[in-house]
Amino acid sequence: MCGIIGFNFEDRSLAQRMCDIMVHRGPDGEGYYLNKNITLGHRRLSIIDLHTGDQPMYNEDGSVVIVYNGEIYNFLELRSSLETRGHRFTTESDTEVIIHAYEEYGYDCVKLFNGMFAFALYDAAKEELFLARDRCGVKPLHYTMLSDGTFLFGSEIKSILQYKRVPVAMDPDSLHFIINLRYIPGEKTMFRGIKRLLPGHSMILHKNQLTIQKYWEPSPNPGNGSEEYYIKTLRKCLEESVQRHLISDVPVGIMLSGGIDSSSVVALACQMMDEPPKTFCMGFGHANDENCDARLVAEHFGTDHHELIVDDHLLRDYPKMIWYADEPKRNLYPFYISEMVGQHVKTALGGLGADELFGGYIFKYDFARGIEDIRRKTFYETKRDIESIADRLIRFQIHYGNIVEDGHLDYLEMIRHINSDADLYLITQTQDKVFQSDYLEKIYGEHMLVEDLTPIREIYRPFFANHKPFLDNLMLADFREKMIDDFLLVDDRMSMAHSVESRVPFLDTNLVDFALTIPTSLKTKDPGGKHLLKMAMKDLLPKEVLMKKKQGFASGTYDTYLKEGREMAENVLCDGALVREGFIKKDYLEKILRAIPNPRLDMHYGVLWNMLACEIWYGMYINTDQKTCVK
Repeated sequence: MCGIIGFNFEDRSLAQRMCDIMVHRGPDGEGYYLNKNITLGHRRLSIIDLHTGDQPMYNEDGSVVIVYNGEIYNFLELRSSLETRGHRFTTESDTEVIIHAYEEYGYDCVKLFNGMFAFALYDAAKEELFLARDRCGVKPLHYTMLSDGTFLFGSEIKSILQYKRVPVAMDPDSLHFIINLRYIPGEKTMFRGIKRLLPGHSMILHKNQLTIQKYWEPSPNPGNGSEEYYIKTLRKCLEESVQRHLISDVPVGIMLSGGIDSSSVVALACQMMDEPPKTFCMGFGHANDENCDARLVAEHFGTDHHELIVDDHLLRDYPKMIWYADEPKRNLYPFYISEMVGQHVKTALGGLGADELFGGYIFKYDFARGIEDIRRKTFYETKRDIESIADRLIRFQIHYGNIVEDGHLDYLEMIRHINSDADLYLITQTQDKVFQSDYLEKIYGEHMLVEDLTPIREIYRPFFANHKPFLDNLMLADFREKMIDDFLLVDDRMSMAHSVESRVPFLDTNLVDFALTIPTSLKTKDPGGKHLLKMAMKDLLPKEVLMKKKQGFASGTYDTYLKEGREMAENVLCDGALVREGFIKKDYLEKILRAIPNPRLDMHYGVLWNMLACEIWYGMYINTDQKTCVK
């Protein structure tokens, strides 16, 4: 696990600065490659091949060079295959496998890799830079192309910003997304002109011309096998995935929540490891924390268990978290558990991806089934009538209603958009309220209102532009957007902040491919969620885990507002840069802050929290008068 950087000219000093700013991604070493056309840099976190795995790494004659972040879990099989084709290896690392796979298969080599990765490979003979990102977007890769043809890339945006000619300006669309969604979907970032290479995509830079191509996208293809077939195959795929993800030359730990996802990883890993693994759990001091559940699992399997409670001053480290994230996200609390993990091991497995692939978000699925039921029972003419009534009620509430009653807007939006799957999907985003354009006029200042902001529904409309059931498309949208740009982003940035490699066995290539063949009806058969996963693991897991209800990992919005959020918002937001520069209306902020605290205002407290993160980010990266280093 590492950090990589590069650009299309020669500058050793710049490369050094770009690598130094993200030394946390690779504290074990650094390396550089320079010629007149390209500069590459690498910070290393040593996990595999500790002695001969340094980067940049070269082919036999030095004409191909690579810097790489990630793990290729099937590298041993690929190495064996490449050796039969005449390739000779001088290291034991997975990095060298990428080089030889490129020599053998060209750009299509990425289709062979089972792993998480972002790499940049320079072919001196072709004078081409080839970059790629893994299928599920576990590892990040950012880039920018300036008007003069200058191209820069990096694992983190702060590296790119070390080149002083990169314009530093906030992208209003991205602010719009953060306020409403809590994350930025797609290729955009908070910085205008700096993009993310999308998952499952590769990119070629040749003579200052960029070509981007998609090499993979998730394509559900449900089969007609028996339930027993899917259960047995899931167990086999998961066992093989965990075995692959345990490959390491340093000790491996496991982040354990006590839910079925991470508990399944613990159960299988304990069968495969010579010694019990170290496990780690974090809570917020709430009655519904999962520490007790995690402790039960740890005791059941005899792991070396470690716990952490973060019960006050949750916002104290926000500037530091946001600096590491490069984004004004609010759900950055894995920062704390990663800090604990980093005190014991350098790499840890977790359960991310299981909810999206195997049906964990039961409240969303109940909502989707309810929508389908309403559609079946409602005549077209009746739907037109109730849509019109809902529209009038929404407009009345926005202009004349008490803000405490805004919580009813989601229900009214559901009726108004009963035939729009993209709009209905946004209602399922329970962490944050996605406000419609007419409400945004109460929130946004004149700077935002004159911008041609992308309607958020348009981001998700392509996921529903087919004739498949709403539920099927909803699950795919969660997998293709929210998982990647929200949860995986947080997982990568917060783990790497403490030089910890986070691995995600549920996103193993073979396991994902198999999951896409499972009928949705089987995934959602159990009202408690993840039916097949429960059946596949029932012989190993305690019954308490199998019967456990789905819980999220978060601090309560209302509780945080009462303890810290309100005071911090009053001190930071009302007279902050976002208000002064016309992005946010002060009236909206003051209206929420003056209101008597009430859990029914949770949707607005979430917006305040998002805005607070944006204000901190803005002062850190954009407002030069307030810019400080918080590392």
